[in-house]
Formats: sequence, structure tokens, C-alpha cells
Amino acid sequence: MNRAVRVFTGRAAVLCAAALLLCAPLSGAVAQPVPRIKAKIVGFDGHTLTLQPLPSSSGSAAAAADGPLTVTVLPDTRYAVTAPAPLSDIKAGDYAGAAVTDNKGRLVAQEVFLYPPSLTGTGEGRFVDAGRLMINGKVTGVSTSQLTLSYRGAAQNGQVCQGRAGPPAIASALACSGTAKISVPRDASVMALSLGNVEMLSPGAVVTLSMARDAQGSYVTPGVVIQGAAAVEKPAPSP
Repeated sequence: MNRAVRVFTGRAAVLCAAALLLCAPLSGAVAQPVPRIKAKIVGFDGHTLTLQPLPSSSGSAAAAADGPLTVTVLPDTRYAVTAPAPLSDIKAGDYAGAAVTDNKGRLVAQEVFLYPPSLTGTGEGRFVDAGRLMINGKVTGVSTSQLTLSYRGAAQNGQVCQGRAGPPAIASALACSGTAKISVPRDASVMALSLGNVEMLSPGAVVTLSMARDAQGSYVTPGVVIQGAAAVEKPAPSP
């Protein structure tokens, strides 16, 4: 059965900062995905990536394997680029997110993510992902030390609107809206995300990806996050 596989982790966010941006069904994926890994591209033939897992990868069997690892990209694999950015790049009206800690209602950002316009509304809400509290929404206020996000959620829990928002057309009667004021300390990382394409996969590039097994037992990936300079969105080349 097809299932969405989450791609982002740590500083290679969301989104899909991640379970947010590159969650896409794979036409041939089966079984459970293995943990996401961070790796350096050793080679790419246009179809199969040869990767050398980096020490920061989550301790999966794939990450711990001796020697390079091969992963196949598919026609529906999606690509994103992540790059450091100043908080001043974020403006009111942007779509952004943050991985935060909640200290008795005081939200403090560990990481902040600025999403491209084409992903506005993706992963909107307030929810736990990969052990972290994620909040994604429209920027309604920003300063040198605080970010205010307004978002739609799934249900009200006391005074807090929580959960991922559903599409407006099928929104639950329990759907809610909320506002989160998030403190942004100086040491919080701010990352800008942009859409990429398969042409950005080249030897030496550092990527973060999640994998699933196809029907033949080989690794395939639904999405790749490329660490590097932000790129202008452009569509993937036609096959």
C-alpha cells in the first residue's frame, strides 16, 4: 500500500519541518520507512544515488552500514533546498514554521523555517513531529526576538488550538484557529526553504532523505533535501 514518507529532520527541515514539505506517496514503496539519514552524494547516474552516510545520521541500520548506500529516485520524488537565512528575511504575510520548546506556555524556538510561497498552508497547525513541537502558519508579527504565527488546527484543547489543519473543504466541526507568540533566541537557527529539482543532485552535495523499500526490496526515496544556497523555484525538467 502506498504511504507518505517524511523527509525532513533536524536542520534539514519541516518541514516535512519537516514531515511537511516532501510528504508524497510513492508509487512503488512498501513496508515501513527506515529512519531518515544525512549523507554526502558520492555518485548519481540520473536514477540511482550512491551515498556515504554522515555521522549525524540517526542510528539506523542504513546509516551504520559499511561503505556507500544506494537509493533510487523516482518520477514523483520531490526536491527542496535549505540554506541559512537571517530572521529579518521573514516578513508579515509569509508562511513560516518553528520547532519549539514549550515551557509552561512560553514558546521558545530551536529552529525557524521560512517556506516558499508555493507551500503556503502545507503542514499548517501545531503538533508533535519526530519528538519536537512544530508550529506552522502565517506570519502575523515578527521582530528581532519574536515571531508570531497564526494557524488553523484540528481541535481545541483548553486554550490551545492543536493538531494539523485539514483542507478547508473537509474541515472538521472541531477545527480551530490559534496564534502562537514564539521567542527567537540569537542561537536559534533560521533556514530558508526553496523548491529544487533532480539536476541539483551532484557528487559532493550533502543531502537529507528518508527511504522506503520498493517491491524488490531496494531503497527508494520520496524526497531529497539538499543543503546549500537557496535557489529560485523552478519546475523539474520534463522526462
